[in-house]
Amino acid sequence: MNGLAKGAQLAYKYVIAAFVVGCVVQFFLAGRGVFGIRGAEALSDQSSLDPHRMLGNVLAGLAVIVFLCALLLRDQTKIVWTGTLVVLSEAVQHLTAEPSDPWLSGLHPVSGIAILAIGGMLAHRAWHARS
Repeated sequence: MNGLAKGAQLAYKYVIAAFVVGCVVQFFLAGRGVFGIRGAEALSDQSSLDPHRMLGNVLAGLAVIVFLCALLLRDQTKIVWTGTLVVLSEAVQHLTAEPSDPWLSGLHPVSGIAILAIGGMLAHRAWHARS
């Protein structure tokens, strides 16, 4: 393994771990935000959800970084799974955060669970892989 691949592997390992920790924090912030809603303002105007929204954008960025590391490693399995994380974190999470359609919005936490599960699986594999 050359220097670039070693660096990509190390970055992959730590960024995917940070991603999973961030996902757990994200669930906390979602609960905190929902139970902090006050008044009759629209859900999109509730400032109690701002930390959840902000961390969601950070996690989507981390998913892209992990995907780029997987591309550098040329590992087909990692590319597929991290690509799935990017799609779920970027597209699906934003599309399902629309409060005007409660049926669509119901998929937002389901997608979050899938993101946490995939991230956890990738982190487990990264930290328990044989060198």
